[in-house]
Amino acid sequence: MRAIVLDYNYLGDKEIFSPEIKVCKEHDIELTLERCTTEDEIINAASTSELILCCGNPPITQNVISNLPKATAYIRYGIGVNSVDIEAATKFNKLVYNMPGFCIEELAMHSSAMILNILRNINYYDHRIRDGEWPKAKGPKPRRLSNMTVGLFGFGGSAIELARIFKKGFGSNVIAYDPFLKDEIFEKHEVKKATFEELIETADIISIHAPLNDETRHIFNKNTFKKMKQKSILINIARGGIINQKELVEALETGEIGFAGLDVFELEPILSNDRILKLDNIIMTPHSGFYGVESLEIQHHKAASLIKKTLVDKEIVFNNLVNKTAAKNFKL
Repeated sequence: MRAIVLDYNYLGDKEIFSPEIKVCKEHDIELTLERCTTEDEIINAASTSELILCCGNPPITQNVISNLPKATAYIRYGIGVNSVDIEAATKFNKLVYNMPGFCIEELAMHSSAMILNILRNINYYDHRIRDGEWPKAKGPKPRRLSNMTVGLFGFGGSAIELARIFKKGFGSNVIAYDPFLKDEIFEKHEVKKATFEELIETADIISIHAPLNDETRHIFNKNTFKKMKQKSILINIARGGIINQKELVEALETGEIGFAGLDVFELEPILSNDRILKLDNIIMTPHSGFYGVESLEIQHHKAASLIKKTLVDKEIVFNNLVNKTAAKNFKL
């Protein structure tokens, strides 16, 4: 039995894969860790592997899937699966696993940190003090969160945690848009269910917690920004493609919206000549909202568990299965 980890260095050095290495040694599974990130590199490196684990976002395209007949399943070290052609995987009868919920607290903390940083002028003060200034009581006048409306685009695990933080901790009014959830979910967490129009027009702060798909791609664009409050704050810890980044830059440059906090971008890493780097009304982090001691432990132990369940126990783990229709006639 063989398994391979693609783009392993995206998460760190090889030693962090000790849970996967341990379970593979226990069950005589040959595990290799590779840096490959292109289609050709993946096809060449994984040709004999039955299980393919994906760090980062290596392109698991129809071309890759069709050229790896021995692979039975693909495991994403994360929540989003936009780098995997789910339709092709289902067509070729391959299982696709992800890891929902592994970094709920980390994502909520990261969004909170960005919001508080912007509201309290943390970067503004820090940079100017380092430049020899003493900008006491300067910069944009901060508002109290108890007088602000926080809007959530998507209402899954991390959004629910963020709602708790701002509703219970700061007394903010919290609304959320998620057309796929029943009213009872919003009622349970005492959050008002909003339409997309209500969200963008009434929220002072919008935090994005949704997957990237055909419906969400570039849903935040120039038309959206025109409807948002002029001093509104837009936070994205989900996927870069949900925002039209070029049009966001324009909206920030002209003051159409107030601020943005981005952990994810349409192109990662950012190019050195990108206009976004010249903006003062944005804070950026390098796609690290998931990062933390506990979240990494959960990731690697879950990966080890999925390796054993798939290759040794010959079981399908439905809680982590993305393309459930592929399991109907599937035999491991």
